[in-house]
Amino acid sequence: MLKSSGGKFVRLDVTLDTAIYPEHSEFTPFRTLTEDISAGGASIRLLIGTAIQSVSQLYLWMPLTLKSGEFHYLRLKSKVIRVTEKSMEICCCTSNFLNLQKMIFRH
Repeated sequence: MLKSSGGKFVRLDVTLDTAIYPEHSEFTPFRTLTEDISAGGASIRLLIGTAIQSVSQLYLWMPLTLKSGEFHYLRLKSKVIRVTEKSMEICCCTSNFLNLQKMIFRH
């Protein structure tokens, strides 16, 4: 489903497996899911207490599966804009992609 983000990109409600890696070893890399994604950034589910702070820079690795069964991995450098609490256990991290030139790795 499409939704307006109030910004210049349309956000898509899509759940993608995502691995999050810190830029400078601030935390241990981990896997999670997106809540939505746009050409400008992504909203990512986090457990309460995850050591990600606003303005942190990180790398999001997202696998894309083609109909052929081939995988492509996007490695997207991102900046955390805000972390907001959604429930007692889950918070949401809003991030902006820092460069829209994605690096694609084939598997």
